[in-house]
Amino acid sequence: MVSDEEGHRGDGTEDGGLRPGEARERVYDALLAVRPPVDVLVLADAVLVASELVSNAVRHAGGVTGFRVSIGDGEVEISVSDGSQARPCERTPRPLVREGGYGWGLVTRLARVEVVAGPGDGKTVRARLPLTSAHSAYEHPRFVPAQRRPPDGGMR
Repeated sequence: MVSDEEGHRGDGTEDGGLRPGEARERVYDALLAVRPPVDVLVLADAVLVASELVSNAVRHAGGVTGFRVSIGDGEVEISVSDGSQARPCERTPRPLVREGGYGWGLVTRLARVEVVAGPGDGKTVRARLPLTSAHSAYEHPRFVPAQRRPPDGGMR
């Protein structure tokens, strides 16, 4: 199992204010190290889930108190802790007023999600995604490995 616990503190203290972009980079780096390589679609889903979980913690729960990316048993687990006991809930998006409301619904559709109490008075949201995808397999002729540079032409 590979794990990125940089910035993760199990004591419930602030980890320095992790932002969504930093979470995306940590997930990206962790998945680029997987062999055989994961498909770019798997990477995109995992990066989106991390970004949304961190955004929700920052926006609705006072900030991130812990963050971890673990890879093993054919899946990636993204864990985000915050200081609020309030469970995430789906909201009705209001696109014309640009208030969001899409994040939690996206997360629950892309990943198996578990919300657990702690650390301290807060909670941890764990999202697990498979390293393979129904719409893309390593042996499939349209497989595009995740990489730092987009494929030639930027198209799948």
